[in-house]
Amino acid sequence: MNQLVTIWKCGCGPPETVQNLEKEKYKGESVSIKSADIPVNPCMSQKEEKPTLAGVKLKTRKRNIVVPHDPQSFSNAVIDLLTDSYVENGENVQVTLDNASKTLDKAELDFNRYGEVLFEVAFAGRILVGGGSVPSKEEGKLLPFCILKCDEREQIVPYVKWFQAMIRRRPFLVKSLENTLIKLILSLEFYDEKEKNNIAIAMSRCFVLKVGVLPDRVLPSALEDRLVARGTIASFITSLFSDYLSTESVESLVELLRKARVQDRMLEFFPQQKRTWEAFNNHFVEAGLQDFVEYNQKKLHDANLQELKYMIKEMTCGEEPLKAGEVLAAVKEKVAECDFEPLEVVKCCYLGIVEGTLDTAGSKNTQQTQFAVLKNLKMYHKVLLELCNSARLEAALMVTIQVTCYEDSRLLKLFADIIKVLYDVDVLGEDTIKFWYNKGSNPKGRNVFQKDLEPMVKWLDEASEEEEDE
Repeated sequence: MNQLVTIWKCGCGPPETVQNLEKEKYKGESVSIKSADIPVNPCMSQKEEKPTLAGVKLKTRKRNIVVPHDPQSFSNAVIDLLTDSYVENGENVQVTLDNASKTLDKAELDFNRYGEVLFEVAFAGRILVGGGSVPSKEEGKLLPFCILKCDEREQIVPYVKWFQAMIRRRPFLVKSLENTLIKLILSLEFYDEKEKNNIAIAMSRCFVLKVGVLPDRVLPSALEDRLVARGTIASFITSLFSDYLSTESVESLVELLRKARVQDRMLEFFPQQKRTWEAFNNHFVEAGLQDFVEYNQKKLHDANLQELKYMIKEMTCGEEPLKAGEVLAAVKEKVAECDFEPLEVVKCCYLGIVEGTLDTAGSKNTQQTQFAVLKNLKMYHKVLLELCNSARLEAALMVTIQVTCYEDSRLLKLFADIIKVLYDVDVLGEDTIKFWYNKGSNPKGRNVFQKDLEPMVKWLDEASEEEEDE
């Protein structure tokens, strides 16, 4: 007899699944399926299970394989390739270096990782050991030719041209070359005089041929106290400058030093006991670099003039202005120290007073600024009177006043007033003013300033005629 079975179905599963399961379980019996609101367990998952594929293997990601650092193998490979090429070319270094880039391109070498090793082989014939020194002959392979073995500059230039070709193909190598040059500079004490000179020539040619080496990365490394104290660096930069100036101008060398940011630190290349400009000049004169010494002296002279002008600005227009006598004493002391020309001193004194007044004008209007300029010139006229003691200096001062008034719009209408003030205090003479008016003026603003000064010149002429009549 069939039994009636009632199954209460919760709302957690599809009805078809329950019906099939229950019908299979109670086969042959009458089954009635009813739904009921049975509470669902919150811990039970409400999502359907994702299908899985049987028999499928998931691949795991491989780890990065670390290649061991082996610069010696790279060095040996480069040496073998260059040596074979050297033998094939009849032991001709020039031809071997001309074809070196193509020779190395045939091999799959990691230049990105071992770029410094490449240049070390070119300089020393083998990889350098710690500290930048050349290892003993028993260690590793040796290239039969290198920069350190060269006897003259013409033999070194092909190496630099090879560097240039390699860097054009692989621009990232320029940093490796810079690092190699720095390493060689810091290890100069391990090399003899010939090898030091070859390193200096190679570095000079790198700058001349514009290989791409940045001066501000390489040259400052020479300021190593240990090497400077021994005089090694002074000798090295002398060889470097000598080779550079053999083909380039002094201005180009100065520009190179400016880019390297060492143009104001030249004395630091010498030992402490020799850090004077006199010793500096004597050293380079003995080395045959007279042009460089003269250029440096002129530059130093100009820097001292700027310092004098700034000093006058501070003394006349600073927070606590000094008296004219104190300013004059300080100027004379500076002149004795730096050996300035009288004309340069007169110009510096005038420009220092006027530019100092203009710099401290602040929010003053044009009329107030002009009044301040005339006031300060009158206050410190004794300085100009003491220094401007000849007709030539007076004429030069008038030209300086003219150019200053022309270049600064605030002084454009003040030319005649300045001349009048300086005439009243006897800094400028009557003959000097007439000479300037007739033929001694500068082309800058000549017509305008002559017209402004015309009434004063007429007054001087009339006064002279009256004196003659009397």
